[in-house]
Amino acid sequence: MLSLPASALADSNTFPMVLESNDPAKPLEIIDDKTWVGEEMQNKRDAWGNLALASFTNHQSKGPVTLVVDYAATRPDDEDGEALIEISVECPESGTPCGIPINQSVIGIRTAFMGESAINIGGAPKAVWVARESHNYDFPDDTLVNVSLSLDKAPSHLDPQAVRARLIYGDYDRSALPGQQTRGGLLLKIGGVVLLLLIAFLWWMKRQ
Repeated sequence: MLSLPASALADSNTFPMVLESNDPAKPLEIIDDKTWVGEEMQNKRDAWGNLALASFTNHQSKGPVTLVVDYAATRPDDEDGEALIEISVECPESGTPCGIPINQSVIGIRTAFMGESAINIGGAPKAVWVARESHNYDFPDDTLVNVSLSLDKAPSHLDPQAVRARLIYGDYDRSALPGQQTRGGLLLKIGGVVLLLLIAFLWWMKRQ
């Protein structure tokens, strides 16, 4: 298993989306951290090829394994964009397949939950839209696990520029990336609008 210190997350200069522990007293343990950019990623995307992460042996005592994916793309127009990332998980040495729930076998990217940011891609800053999504997985103890990603070969109104995938043990800080709208934040806004409409309706009813 590839094991790197948690500080490597902040020090990495490839697709620098910082990933920090939700509890400073419990640092993250990185299993693997890989980034694909430019033609390397696009060629694999067009062929539905796999973006493979390093194989690792799971240790249940460290808790569930979390896959964190950062996705950066440009937008050719102002239309709402969507993309899918398929997740493949295999346990080649196990007599029992380590299947994952269907809802954890895909990551959906939507511009509604992306934020605009300038990041370093291929050695140069670039204005892109970024999103961060994740899934947690439980595997049997001491099981060899292979994880790979397949990018949507026809994303809608998005031109992917970089993908960064990290496998970690530990609970990461789920604060929004710069400019990113989180699902929780969007729900709060919707709830606030509904509440205001309800108050206005009740006020109108009292005046009748």
